[in-house]
Amino acid sequence: MVLASSMPKTTVTIERRFDAPASLVWALLGDSNRFDRAVGLGFASYRWEMIDGRREHVARAKQSGLTMEWIEPPYQWIEGRLLDGTRYFTKGPLGSGGMRVEVEPEGAGSIARVTVWGNSPHWYMWPAKPVVTAQIRRGATRYLDAVTAALRDAARALPPSTPPAEVAALLLETNTDPTARGSSTPTNAVEFDRRAGRLRALGLQGAATERLIAWIRDQPDEDVAQIQPFVRARAWGLDRREVLRTFLHATRAGLVDLAWQINCPVCRVSAAVATSLEGVGRQVHCEACNIRYDVDFARSVEAVFRCNPAVRPVTPSVFCAASPSLRPHVLAQLRIEPGATRRCELPLSTGSLIVRTLGPERSAELEAEVAPASVTVTVVPGRVELEASGRSESGVTALVLCSQLTEPCHVLVERGAWASDAVLGSAIATLPEFMELFATDAPAAGLELSVGRLVLLFSDLTGSTALYERVGDARAFAIVQEHFRVMAELATAHEGTVVKTMGDAVMATFSRLEDATAAALEMVAATESAHGELGVGVKLGIHEGPCLAVRANDRLDFFGTTVNLAARLQAQAQASELVMLRDNADHPAVAGLLAGRPARRFRAALKGIAAEQELVGFALDPGADAASTRERAVGGRT
Repeated sequence: MVLASSMPKTTVTIERRFDAPASLVWALLGDSNRFDRAVGLGFASYRWEMIDGRREHVARAKQSGLTMEWIEPPYQWIEGRLLDGTRYFTKGPLGSGGMRVEVEPEGAGSIARVTVWGNSPHWYMWPAKPVVTAQIRRGATRYLDAVTAALRDAARALPPSTPPAEVAALLLETNTDPTARGSSTPTNAVEFDRRAGRLRALGLQGAATERLIAWIRDQPDEDVAQIQPFVRARAWGLDRREVLRTFLHATRAGLVDLAWQINCPVCRVSAAVATSLEGVGRQVHCEACNIRYDVDFARSVEAVFRCNPAVRPVTPSVFCAASPSLRPHVLAQLRIEPGATRRCELPLSTGSLIVRTLGPERSAELEAEVAPASVTVTVVPGRVELEASGRSESGVTALVLCSQLTEPCHVLVERGAWASDAVLGSAIATLPEFMELFATDAPAAGLELSVGRLVLLFSDLTGSTALYERVGDARAFAIVQEHFRVMAELATAHEGTVVKTMGDAVMATFSRLEDATAAALEMVAATESAHGELGVGVKLGIHEGPCLAVRANDRLDFFGTTVNLAARLQAQAQASELVMLRDNADHPAVAGLLAGRPARRFRAALKGIAAEQELVGFALDPGADAASTRERAVGGRT
């Protein structure tokens, strides 16, 4: 590594005033990934190497026909205020280089100062210095001009809780300047029209189909190389599940491809990508954090989509892996020297914050009902200590970082309750289109993936045996199939999905107890209306808890105690009755839906469960007399 002080230095500084909040200006100017591309740098490939006993992030890229390699230490930033990054070159004409962005509020707007610098130990770079300086200035000026144009649409900014990096990306959507948006690979018109026609032929409801088709056709490579459906839904003002359904159908139509990105639970950045669930293993190693962790399908595995290469041959390109735009949940990332103290100011909001270090992980959490006046972070071997005091009247918190370590470290302040727009396993597992179109995309044989907490609904027909004797096999079979169709429609209407049918029984998944309960009410009413006169009814059980995703008969399925318990609860139900554990029945949203329903409270021993359980059965028969609601104590064993 060459010391910067020994090299001739080229520096370009541009200062400009913007009629926009400092947070948005910083988000656009501090997006070093986009900035590096805009000034003409080539996209890079990254790897981790041990250099002089330290793990370093090493990059390689082509620039003007030359191969350059560099070490890229973690950048430093304070959201809305500062970005400072340096690269140390090990191959190529440069010795080191970097950028610094400083943004300060000024009235209703802000002042930004952007500095780009570089130096070289090579004598042959001296004659090129004026040319290089002019190129850097032109590239930086072009990007600042593009940012100025994008900020004219700042009125589209989202609520303050949205990270500035996400708001900035949405502001750039209507900007046609390739400096800001990047280039576009030509579309194969024949394949595009053919596959777009397949999607249109499905006749999906809503506006998502045409919005997706236009997005694939018109947007630059960066925007179609990796697409998050929930981000598109928010930008288009459409329902999230409608947009996700459309993306799943577009995958089958051949417009986009589906992949599974496995995000690290510590840094929340992609650690691996699999093209199918079969390729997702039990554990993944995050190179950035240098840890191995168990894969949680609900929290760690994200469904991502990219344009199909037959339509447009684009691939994700990274120009700066250290960019804060790739970590929108990180409010600040700052370096502290051994034994040193560093002071700065940070705009903090209320809620949960996580403070941690890079490398050997040390972390602590802070719950702030109000933004504190000051926060002191002390890093000691093995842990992080936090002390918050006062109440900030200006929305700015004094941050004091103290190190008791013998080596440098980076401290990160993160949004603890940050909810990304990732389509995680917990969301996609309750979508009917996923079960319909991708049921065979299941984990490898013998592999179990945790999918977090789901709500399981089991139902079974009552009176079906007598029905076959009364109306004959053919008609009875048709009635059962019609029942399955109605059950699937009602599950979908309440943001759930039918996973499978077993004899006369149905297994469905939901994200929330109240959705499953509302579906159960309509399922009983629909069954009574359609087939009540034939003596056919439905009984149901609902339970919430953790589940596992598995491969069963070469299809995606769920199993575990939660699944078994939901089935046992259904077995306890009577005709037109819903049975659940007392704790779930007491859930406020569930209690509101079932208020006034005749209920029986009882205890029962359920197979596979050691202790007797307190259960509640609700009569959902539309003909039940709500005024006569009463509780009946019933003892039972199964």
